[in-house]
Amino acid sequence: MTTPDIHPGVLHRIPRLSTTGFPAPPLTAFEHSHGFSDPSTNTLIFLGGLFDGLLTVPFVPTLVRATSSNWTLTEPVLSSAYRQWGFSSLGEDVAEITILVEYFRKLRPKGRIVLLGHSTGSQQVMHYLLTKPTLPKIDGAIFQASASDREVMTMFLQPSVYDSGCALAQSYVNEGREDDILPFGVTKSLFMSAPVSAKRFLSLASPGPLHAGEDDYFSSDLEDGRLENTFGVIGKTKTRLCFLFSGSDEYVPDTVDRVKMVQRWHEHARRGGGVIDESSGVVSGATHTLKEGGMGLEDLVKRVVKFLGKLDVASEV
Repeated sequence: MTTPDIHPGVLHRIPRLSTTGFPAPPLTAFEHSHGFSDPSTNTLIFLGGLFDGLLTVPFVPTLVRATSSNWTLTEPVLSSAYRQWGFSSLGEDVAEITILVEYFRKLRPKGRIVLLGHSTGSQQVMHYLLTKPTLPKIDGAIFQASASDREVMTMFLQPSVYDSGCALAQSYVNEGREDDILPFGVTKSLFMSAPVSAKRFLSLASPGPLHAGEDDYFSSDLEDGRLENTFGVIGKTKTRLCFLFSGSDEYVPDTVDRVKMVQRWHEHARRGGGVIDESSGVVSGATHTLKEGGMGLEDLVKRVVKFLGKLDVASEV
């Protein structure tokens, strides 16, 4: 008989101000705890992807067990968690992440704070760094499995289905109905039963020729000027950066040169003055969520632990 994983920890309920006149529910975050937490404890905030919530990403428990006792991993349940992402936005996510960062800064004023984004969580981290270049400051940012939603959609949808979906969503926006939910007949083939607004659909699909979708940060075909305004800008924040791109990500087209693409991200971030961690790069054999385990998972966890260790060393200097 095998012993099931036990996840001891603390549930943080963080008050927030109402913007509607009705009482605002607290922002909740589950902290996987190694034990006693003091003001110098470091905090790793894990941000999942579309459809994710608490413990839905398979490698989180492995990462929790591997981190040192002076780091604690926290999984927030954002308003966009589970099936609710389709009528949310990166801006709303960043507002809630800001609350989290401020909360843990006050709780542990001597500790470091790192954001680790998985999949769409990487877009949240990018958006945070682009819109919050000063305070509240974070000490590190990890982008894991940062696949392009636009390229995923074009992989799995027939061109006619993708084009008609974009056209319908754009017609909603033109009519001032950007927050209206698109018909399930349009979205269910890719997004199942999740309700998706016209605005969020276009943000993810990012149709050409401009590919101006808000979520479109990591597509392989983005030009240098675009990367300069994203990766170059986050480099200027001087936040320590680490890109852990899955070498066997099933949501990335086979035509994409993953090593070359990540190198371009590195180059633009460095030109902006950014600090790229030595662990950054393509994780060979890693799938999107690493649910298969194996060497890819071991490599990923080692890289994250090494990244966090560098910040520990820096804090002692």
